[in-house]
Amino acid sequence: MANGNANGATTSAGETSLLWILGFIAAFAALVAVGVMLPPEHSIASLIFLSLSVVIGIAVFVTVSKDKKILPAIITAVATIAVVVILIQREWTPDPPPPPQTHPHRLLPSLIGAPDPLKKRFVGRNKEFAELDRAWEGVISGKSPHPTLGIIAWGGFGKTALARQWLWRRGFDESAPKPDAPDALFWRAFGEGQGADGFAMDLIGYFSGQPEREGLTDAQRIAKLRAAMDGRRYLLVLDGLGTEQEKTRGDRLGMLAAPFLRDLLREHTAGRLGRGLVLVTSRLPLADLSRQNAYQEINLEQRPLNDDEAALLLKLEGVRDASAAERQELIRAAGHHPLALKTMANILRQHNGGRAAGWWEFDSDAFGVPEGREKERHLWRILAWTNRLLDAREQRVMITIAHFREPARAQWLYPLLAPDATPQARPESTPKSGAVPVYRPEELRLPGPEMPKQAVREALDALTGLRLLRQDKEGGYAMHDLAREHFRRRFRRFGWSRGTETHAETDEGRAANTRALHARLYRLHSAVIQPVWRPEGMDGLHPLYEAVYHGARAGLHQETLVDIYRDRILRGTGSGGFYSIRKLGAIGADLAAVENFFVQPWREPSPNLSDADQAWLLNQAAMHLRALGRLTEALAPMRAGLEMDVEREEWKGAAISASNLSELELTLGAVAGAVADGARSVTHADKSGDAFWRMGSRATHGDALHQAGAREEARALFVEAETLQAKDQSQHPQLYSLQGFQYADLLLSGVERAAWRGWLARTVVVNRSAHPPISRPVGWISEAHPPTWKQPNGGIRAAIPSDIGDDLDTLAECEAVAARAEQTLGWAKRGNLSLLTIALDRLTLARAGLYRGLLATGEGAQDAPSPPVSPAAVDRANAAVEGLREAGQLDHLPRGLLTRAWARMASGDRAGARADLGKAWEIAEGGPMPLFQADILLARARLFGREADYPGGSARGDLEKARQLIGKHGYHRRDGEMADAEAVLGEHDAPRGQM
Repeated sequence: MANGNANGATTSAGETSLLWILGFIAAFAALVAVGVMLPPEHSIASLIFLSLSVVIGIAVFVTVSKDKKILPAIITAVATIAVVVILIQREWTPDPPPPPQTHPHRLLPSLIGAPDPLKKRFVGRNKEFAELDRAWEGVISGKSPHPTLGIIAWGGFGKTALARQWLWRRGFDESAPKPDAPDALFWRAFGEGQGADGFAMDLIGYFSGQPEREGLTDAQRIAKLRAAMDGRRYLLVLDGLGTEQEKTRGDRLGMLAAPFLRDLLREHTAGRLGRGLVLVTSRLPLADLSRQNAYQEINLEQRPLNDDEAALLLKLEGVRDASAAERQELIRAAGHHPLALKTMANILRQHNGGRAAGWWEFDSDAFGVPEGREKERHLWRILAWTNRLLDAREQRVMITIAHFREPARAQWLYPLLAPDATPQARPESTPKSGAVPVYRPEELRLPGPEMPKQAVREALDALTGLRLLRQDKEGGYAMHDLAREHFRRRFRRFGWSRGTETHAETDEGRAANTRALHARLYRLHSAVIQPVWRPEGMDGLHPLYEAVYHGARAGLHQETLVDIYRDRILRGTGSGGFYSIRKLGAIGADLAAVENFFVQPWREPSPNLSDADQAWLLNQAAMHLRALGRLTEALAPMRAGLEMDVEREEWKGAAISASNLSELELTLGAVAGAVADGARSVTHADKSGDAFWRMGSRATHGDALHQAGAREEARALFVEAETLQAKDQSQHPQLYSLQGFQYADLLLSGVERAAWRGWLARTVVVNRSAHPPISRPVGWISEAHPPTWKQPNGGIRAAIPSDIGDDLDTLAECEAVAARAEQTLGWAKRGNLSLLTIALDRLTLARAGLYRGLLATGEGAQDAPSPPVSPAAVDRANAAVEGLREAGQLDHLPRGLLTRAWARMASGDRAGARADLGKAWEIAEGGPMPLFQADILLARARLFGREADYPGGSARGDLEKARQLIGKHGYHRRDGEMADAEAVLGEHDAPRGQM
């Protein structure tokens, strides 16, 4: 009985042990299955499950081994070892490469203005090809995803040829895609008179697949381009970009004049366009990017062709009969200059049977080198050979084509040179339009002997064979810029003669020759090349812009201004006018057109124009320069226009000019000048009796006084302006648009300071600093000196605002200003007012909401971890910034970015706040806009002064720079805020990285 019980117990224990083992084996299998099946993105969870299964496996193995159960032990051991192997493989085996990225739809290459590759005629430059290859390989690998590479040299060193040959070597210019080819290749040749507006429209049209015809601001263009690029791997070649760079010596040498080009390169460098390479050819380095690591240069002047490469180039271009000594003579004469070598070789091939012997018979010491162009001396020497080698007809064709600023088509040459082929213009005339003039053949034919049409074709063929001309894909005949310059200079000196005989023509005679040539080109462009009176788009306007260029050089300033620029390009100056600017946004192209009417840009318009038109052009130039961010240059035409209006006693114009000048001076930091010209604007407006400008001038003057620290005087002017506003527009009794924003800025200034003081106090406590929060009463700085705006370099102390008030007062002021902005925003929307008006109202609402949120938090909430500003405040700031961008007003955008930076920081978005301050600084530095620079430095110190990773330098350093700017420019509006910030941060900020 006892044995039976014992056996039963043993059996029961064995069954229990077996069930326990089976349970653990089941758990082991489940854990392994889950760990293996989890996807790669859950690798940590998979590791946990597999590790647990190993632990269970070891436990089971130990248990069954003790019970001497061989088979379960073997199975458990094998399974556990297998899991361990899986873990080791996962730990030590590198992750598989990501699946190949599927590229968006590839675009066919666009090679606007690109020459054909030289292919086997190209010599040398293997080192440069390797550098270009490395740059592109960095884009593909992601090691350097968005570099900019500049091929830099003076004219004729082969910059364009090198870039074009590299594309051909890589096969990037073929329609059939290669694995490493860009998804989008866009080449643009920038030439004389081309400009950035057409480039921007063509670039957006290429990526979007739709022609760009809208009048977008540069910010909108960049946003549209970013969306259209759609992640494509791109290669942009900006050939001859030097035409768009500043050429005057000084700090701006090499900087891009067009904001779109600057923004394009900055967006590319920052990686906001995706992966891609921008390849630039230019005579000047890119000063906008030279300090950035993403920009590198290949300087061809520092890498001349060696003797063997130069000798091979001569041979490939046609000099096949030459001894070694003769080749060295040719190389010395051409100075290793690629274009000089090519020109020499082609002349010897055509005119000397390809022999080097006797080359000196073509040479002459009688050649001129333009001032400052000694680096091109050898080329000017060789180009002078053409003066005797080309016959009269070939000279005539070369001179004619040289005066076009683009490739000239044969059908354009026939009316100028072959009168039998002169077409009649096709005038378009409707009851609502003007008519294109019809010119007689003799009015289009150039002075000098006539050339039959066949003779023109023969001359073109001969010059193309000599490679002085090349024919592009559209049938136009183009020449190198330096060859164009040579034939223009030769014409100015000798007229239509070959320049080999003694020339006794007077200076007036030579000037008359030039005027006559340009008059024919003016008529050709305005009536034959463009027979439509008011054409559409930039392509349609291009011949008219060329007509403006030639008309001004023909001395036809008044006719060209009225008939071409004002009537056909602008389509008038009334409510439906300014087509090129308002519809196309072609501010850069328009400014280039306006420049033609100046004797000395931007100070002296042509005396051939009426006084009224001279004053109008000065105003146009100032507005365009300001819109393009060329603020310092805009001062001269504004001042000249003001003085001209005063001299003519045109008081309304004088009031407008003085008001605009005051605003611009304020932007540039000339606060004292802004105050003085604001006062002049009031005086002139009162003399004019114009109701609107009597109001507007007072607002302008009041804003200048406010920035100077004279708040009470400013407030009195705004009250007076609003009284005039209510009297003149009873339905709109409050100041609105820019004037309303300026008044709101004054009304919120005390609130703004109170909000910053609360922020500083809260920041000290939240960061657990040893320094106590500000506990002094509001208005604790008691200095009450008279306003120092009358002293441009006065001290930092000005009258400190005494009306900041308590929290209830400041909150009430926020509500009052917000109510005003809501009212005026409604007027703006219903009245379809400007984008700027709407954006400024939204900015006022965003600022009032931000200050209200910060002040409502109060000192009692200083220890609260939650952000003191709601997401709605950030949304309002976003709307304001986007509105200002859409309005295209760079001199207002930093205000919006500063407000949004504070709102983002208050809501916990530190990265967003830094980005906004960085963008604001970029704009302010480019102006320059020193008042905004002071605001940015002050804001950065207050926002990040207690951060361990302060964004550059230190808060103390930023405060010191801000103090210097405030004192230098008389920006005494910020005196109180400066003192508040220094009281907390100026003496106590920690070094970077230490808190």
